[in-house]
Amino acid sequence: MNETEKKKLSDLLAEERTELAKLRNELAESRTLQAAERTYAAWIRTGFTIAGAGWTLGELLNSSENSTIALLIGGALIILGLMCFVYAWLGFKSVYDYLKRNSAAKNGEDYPFTMNLVTVTILSVVLFIIFVVAFALLIF
Repeated sequence: MNETEKKKLSDLLAEERTELAKLRNELAESRTLQAAERTYAAWIRTGFTIAGAGWTLGELLNSSENSTIALLIGGALIILGLMCFVYAWLGFKSVYDYLKRNSAAKNGEDYPFTMNLVTVTILSVVLFIIFVVAFALLIF
């Protein structure tokens, strides 16, 4: 094998390594986004549980002697659940923004995971509204 053939082979191997590195970066970005989605889902479950417990506690103890205390505790738990929804969205948004800023695919195309952010935002807003209405129904 002469020097020209060695150079061509070396260039070909370098191109393949570059393509593999790009693929590894894209897959790592996808895994990071999926981890953020799992974390988001965990915070949403936690918020649902806390807010649901607050609603249940408030409703169950509403007709008891300590209805004011029950409403305060239930309302506080619902507010804590709402804060979990907000925290979940903020956490997902920060990962999304980081990936968008540092994406390996910066060739002028739209960021491929925009639908994920839209879906998470809509879900968070709807859940927030539902539990705000639940909180209002509990109080009044």
